[in-house]
Amino acid sequence: MKALATAIAVMALSLGPQINAQDSLTIAAGGDMIGPFHPLGVDDPAFAPVAALFRHADAGFANQEGSIFDLATFPGFPAAENGGGYPLQPPAAAKAMRAMGLTLVSKANNHATDWGAEGLVQTLQSLAAAGIAEAGAGLGEAQARGPVYIETPHGVVALVDAASTFPPMAVAGPAVTRLGVTSQPRPGISALHVHEVQLVRPPEFARLRALGGALNIKPGEVRIGDQVYRPSPHVGTVWEMEPRDEEAILAAIREARRHARIVIFSIHAHETAGDEDPGPAEWDPMVLHRADEAPSPNDPRPAAFEPALFHAVIDAGADVVFRTGPHVTGGIEIYRGRPIFYSLGSLFFDFGGRRSYTSPAGDTQTFPDVWFETFLPLVTFNGDSCGEIRLVPLMIEPGGAHSGEPHIAGEASGDRILRRVAEESESFGTKMRVEHDIGEISLCRGASTVNAGGPVSATIAKKIPASP
Repeated sequence: MKALATAIAVMALSLGPQINAQDSLTIAAGGDMIGPFHPLGVDDPAFAPVAALFRHADAGFANQEGSIFDLATFPGFPAAENGGGYPLQPPAAAKAMRAMGLTLVSKANNHATDWGAEGLVQTLQSLAAAGIAEAGAGLGEAQARGPVYIETPHGVVALVDAASTFPPMAVAGPAVTRLGVTSQPRPGISALHVHEVQLVRPPEFARLRALGGALNIKPGEVRIGDQVYRPSPHVGTVWEMEPRDEEAILAAIREARRHARIVIFSIHAHETAGDEDPGPAEWDPMVLHRADEAPSPNDPRPAAFEPALFHAVIDAGADVVFRTGPHVTGGIEIYRGRPIFYSLGSLFFDFGGRRSYTSPAGDTQTFPDVWFETFLPLVTFNGDSCGEIRLVPLMIEPGGAHSGEPHIAGEASGDRILRRVAEESESFGTKMRVEHDIGEISLCRGASTVNAGGPVSATIAKKIPASP
């Protein structure tokens, strides 16, 4: 009964008249949805309070991993490249997601094209038929890159989405003209290509250059496989983003800023500051291994490119940043009055009661307890440019009939979750207080960037493929 009592207290605190006032807008956010792969009972006593938090918010966001279609009538095939498996749900799953209050999902992730372009297109159709708007994927690069908009009672909310962790085949592309005929654009995701550069001392660099062979023709750089090396007086690691991808993301943020009251940026990024990597399974290409799980996946510290990107998107007009991908939660930074969530962890994590998983390539992962501990942030923006964040600690059921489903954490586990988030947030200078088993962070923004938004017209609303 403790969990249910906490949920009622959360709703009374977070979703009362003061939040639903004319000038306030609340976003409820969840992390990765890996499943559930069984019918989702939104009226289940343990799950219902979590669903209620999404339903009572103006917008409900999460990262939708995997595919959603009817395999019995699917005309495509499982792809040779995948994000570590072939997670699949029936179309009814999308309707259940909408019933629980999800209105916005991100689709740029490493599982978007597990079933090829055909699987992605059918997944987009399933989401659209259920009334869920998605960003980060589309029937070509323009759709994948562009913002998606939803109207809420308190203003327009926009979502721009991208991924830095993905199989190479997942990238959306333009049309191709051959023999006087132009193809359709390539369905796929909005990709942010990044690479890790190892800085080595000049003598070691000279030896690497000799070993690298004739393919290493770029001055001052050696590339062996997927790893780039450069000479430096200081040994270390730097991350670099593809400038074209970064500019496309910032352009989409600026476009969304012109039409929405609140602009969300989300990214699926497994990359961390750690570098402990057991390596791929035998004969598994390194690039596909990294599309599944990056080195040091439980390291809460972000890779260096992530804070730089997140600050840039806020400078361009984003109001909140959600990073998904890591299975552990991360800290929260307040930059220029806007929140950055460095990892939302998982919202659903369903492996049928198993605490380990072996990928098609043969990699076996054992799931630590921390992967089943997460939180749900309620981010409220007020008309006076101030607002607040409230963190609801959640536990994910590891097995049983409700495997993978979140519920409100009990007192002891909730305290542990909030303490961990608070400690990680302190490294960014963010202070969190706890009231009634809920984490609270004050939020004030510069008034000059607030845009009231307006009706979403057909000229700016992202087109979603209709169901056949």
